[in-house]
Amino acid sequence: MTTPHGHPDHDHGPTFAPGSLRCPECGEPARPVPPRDWPLNGFTPRPAASHHDGTPLCPVPGPNGSQPADPIGISPRLTMWQAVRQSWLVHPDWTVADHLDWLDGEGYDTGTLTGDPAEVVGRWLADHRRTAPVASSTDDPRVYVVAGGDMVAVFDSAEAAGIMAVTMTGANLEPVTRCLTEAQWERAHAVLRSQLPHITVTDARPTRAAGAS
Repeated sequence: MTTPHGHPDHDHGPTFAPGSLRCPECGEPARPVPPRDWPLNGFTPRPAASHHDGTPLCPVPGPNGSQPADPIGISPRLTMWQAVRQSWLVHPDWTVADHLDWLDGEGYDTGTLTGDPAEVVGRWLADHRRTAPVASSTDDPRVYVVAGGDMVAVFDSAEAAGIMAVTMTGANLEPVTRCLTEAQWERAHAVLRSQLPHITVTDARPTRAAGAS
C-alpha cells in the first residue's frame, strides 16, 4: 500500500488495525486471549481477554462483585505520514523540529522511520507544500469535495478538505478529493441525489446552511 505521494506504508511507523483492543480502565492494549493466571479457576469462568503481559484486565464492578473489564475496540491510528499531513494542515508554520516534537509527544516512534527522521519529515512537508492546491480568487470560488464510504463532505477550503480526507483515511474509507467549480458541484450534487440517494452529503461551507442531504 502506498500513500498519495507514493511513500510506502512501512516508512510511516506502526499503526493500530481497526478494532484493536484496549482495556477500558487503564487504556493499555488488550488481546483476545485468557489471562495466564486466573485465581478464581473453578469458581468463575476464565475471562476471554487479557493485557498483553498476560494479566486480567482491570477490575470493574459486576453483579457478583468486582470482575475483569470487557475489552473495547478503538479507531485505527493514523500513520506517521498521515499525522504529519494533518498537523501541517492545522499548523502550516511548524518547522520540522516542531513536527518531530509533536510526534514524540503523541507516542510515535520516529526511530522506526527509514533514514534520518528530520530528513524524512522534511521531505514529507516539502511534498505537502508542493502539491497543495493554489488558492483561487473570490471571483472564481472553488468547491472542495471529499467522498469516502457512503458520505460526501463539501468545503470551501483545501485545508478543511484535507483534514477530512486524513480523518477518512484513518477510518479506512479511502477518500477521493476533488476541486470543482460551483457549477460543476451543483451538477454533481444533482446526480448524487437522483442516482445515489443513500449517500449522505454534508455541506460544511460557512456560506451555506449547515446540515446533511
